[in-house]
Amino acid sequence: MARGVYHYDMTRKDMALFLALSAIWGSSFLFIKLGLQGGLQPLTLVALRLFFGAGVMFLLAKRLGLPLAAALPFLPHIALLALVNNVLPFSLITWGEKYIDSGMAAILNSTTPLFTAILSHFSLSDERLTWRRILGVSIGFMGVLVLFAPDLLFGTGANRVIGGLAVVAASAGYAFGSVFARKHLTGISATVLTTVQLSLAFVWVLLPALFLEQAWQASPTPLAWFSVMWLGMLGTGLAYLLFFRLLRDIGATPTTMVTYVIPLFAVIFGAVLLNERLHWTQLVAMALIFMGIWLVSAARSRRDSRSA
Repeated sequence: MARGVYHYDMTRKDMALFLALSAIWGSSFLFIKLGLQGGLQPLTLVALRLFFGAGVMFLLAKRLGLPLAAALPFLPHIALLALVNNVLPFSLITWGEKYIDSGMAAILNSTTPLFTAILSHFSLSDERLTWRRILGVSIGFMGVLVLFAPDLLFGTGANRVIGGLAVVAASAGYAFGSVFARKHLTGISATVLTTVQLSLAFVWVLLPALFLEQAWQASPTPLAWFSVMWLGMLGTGLAYLLFFRLLRDIGATPTTMVTYVIPLFAVIFGAVLLNERLHWTQLVAMALIFMGIWLVSAARSRRDSRSA
């Protein structure tokens, strides 16, 4: 029986790394908001985040002696992945946070596994939808409707709805990227893939940031600079290292449980540091989304245990 395939066997060190990864990714929504409040436009913020993230990964790849040239045969696929899995989601979430709270953005972003279940059904032969997974997807998206309900019923602001939909679209982008990478990019080192992917994503977003936002005219505050460095070096670079370490040590299923914990950290950070108010509909929505993710993940775990 492989460790962590269908039973969880975490040491204290594993748990500490798991919580650190959850906190870092959960804090990303806070630092996006702080970067925006500090004078950065969305595309400029994304470009700086990718610059720092790619730099950290490049140094890591060099330290490990991994040849980036190994990515050359996969370059067209990586370029598409960089666009769909980095540039578009990062940009949509950052733009969306101009209009919605960081905690709400994190809750909406947690729908990624639900989109992954749907896309996998049509793209991967071993990831078909079952009734259990269909139920999970349905319950999860009921949570999204609950989250949007106050704005839709009481007309509290069209921008909030559009901002929320942007984050939902970002989640679909992450899901597409996960399925696409599994189908086309399994023959490449994860560190090399991440380094080249983030580098190409920076190239994708650089010109739009320069010409659409005149990035050179930005005057970010020191806190905004700290935010993009945190997002790049920790939220992108270090987080990937922790993620790959956990995948190796405890397995895929328990590692993906960060999906449940990230929004909790994000909501706490938003409430404590940004004075964001937590509405009861957010708690109901989170519970429904988490229930949906659990049903989808449990269906996958049952299938893995039968094939182990």
